[in-house]
Formats: sequence, structure tokens, C-alpha cells
Amino acid sequence: MPELSIGPEILQALQNTALAIIGYFAIIWLCIGIWTFNDIRQRTRNWFARILATLFVLGTGLAGVVIYMLLRPKETLRVNFERELEEEALLQDLEERQACPVCKRRVHEDYLLCPHCETHLKLQCRGCSRPIVPTWKACPYCTTPVPTVQQQTIGRPAAPVAATAAGDFLEQP
Repeated sequence: MPELSIGPEILQALQNTALAIIGYFAIIWLCIGIWTFNDIRQRTRNWFARILATLFVLGTGLAGVVIYMLLRPKETLRVNFERELEEEALLQDLEERQACPVCKRRVHEDYLLCPHCETHLKLQCRGCSRPIVPTWKACPYCTTPVPTVQQQTIGRPAAPVAATAAGDFLEQP
């Protein structure tokens, strides 16, 4: 059988090609490790999980990337924060909506009287005519003191209203 003799130029070219291929895969391996670390950093604050995931992917290669993709947290920290913020805003919005203590229907916060069951909800300030909460000691808008006698009417149905000759409405005792 004839011997194949490879010249030094060809041998050098094969060595350079092998080094280029090995370098290419080493760069891919390093990039996968960097990508894994950056991805897990966006998904958890736990340093142990970050290091473990990165070392796992670096140790197992492409199979580790597939396993990591299956096991990693579904949401990033930013998406999780935005979702929690949105939920908090919705809960706060629901808490801010007021309901009548008697009929439990929704009423606006500036209503003095429930339009459905005529229950007193708030008092009207004698100084500025704005709605005020009966537990306040004074109106925050005009500093008029809140009489304690009026606080007893909150939560009870309103007295019947009669029209006067001038068209004004008066409460009847």
C-alpha cells in the first residue's frame, strides 16, 4: 500500500482549520453560558440559582440549554413586577369604589345620599357645601367644625322631603 505523504503546508492548514473549528465551538459554548447567566438574572434574584443554572448549562452544553429552557421561571422579574403593579392598581381601584351600607349598591364618593334607598352617606359642610366624612372633626376645605349631632344621621334613611311654594326642598322631621 502506498504511503500518503502530507506536506507541511497541508498539515499546517489542517491544524489551523481544526483550531478554528475548536475556537468556534468554544466561543459558542462561552456565549451560551453568558446568555444563560443574563437570562436567569432577568428571572430571579437568587444568586445560587443564577450560578447553578449557568454552571449546569456550561457543563452539559446544548442539552443543558434545552433542559434549562424547560425548567427556567416563566416570567422575567420585570413582567412579574408589572403584573403585580397592575393587580395592585386594580385592587386599589376596587377598594376606592364606595357602596351604600344599607342596599350595598355602588355610589359615587361625593354623594351625600344613596339615590336607591335614600340613606345618608355623608354630611354637607355648612361652610363650603362640600361632602365631608362624619368622623372628621372639621371640614378640611374651609375649617368649619363638624357638629356631632349630624353624625347620628349617617347610615339611616333620609326623612321625607316636601316641596315648598318657592320650589326649595326641606326635610321634614
